[in-house]
Amino acid sequence: MARSYEEYLKRGATIAGIVVDSPGQNAAMVETLALPFPVLADPDGVGASKPLEAWDEPGKMSKPAIILLAPDGSEAYRYAGVDFMDRPVEDDLLVALDALGLSPIEMPIATVPHLLPTPGPRAMKLLDLAVYMRGVRFATQALAVRARDPFDRDEAERTSKMAERYIAAQAATRRMLEGA
Repeated sequence: MARSYEEYLKRGATIAGIVVDSPGQNAAMVETLALPFPVLADPDGVGASKPLEAWDEPGKMSKPAIILLAPDGSEAYRYAGVDFMDRPVEDDLLVALDALGLSPIEMPIATVPHLLPTPGPRAMKLLDLAVYMRGVRFATQALAVRARDPFDRDEAERTSKMAERYIAAQAATRRMLEGA
């Protein structure tokens, strides 16, 4: 979503990520991934995740989801993922936005850093994450070939494609940061 942020603005949408991590961890993620939108903390899920039915009670964390709210507050699109890597194909979300017919909005003022970035204990550096995702891609491609059950093969192929999208996004982000 960060790579296509201007496409969302052209369609009249703003983006806010909502996660269970602390504000300092969110600041670290925004800085590391060069996100052009804010990431908000909802550690107990009461601010957004539970009201939007995107809470995993057994895991005590937000479910991976993308929820598009229309200006009147109604839900115009929902994608519920199965794990932290699970994201929709971006075109589906852009089509849902087009259907709303919203006016373009200007690039919002950048988020003002108000906390020192404090990576969490499991945070990976951007380069390490890219290596991890390449491993995910190769492993899931191998699993897809070996899977006998069509569901397992489809899941492996879907995960491999998600890893490929991440790798492409990471490369674009790296090029952008090197050009800055």
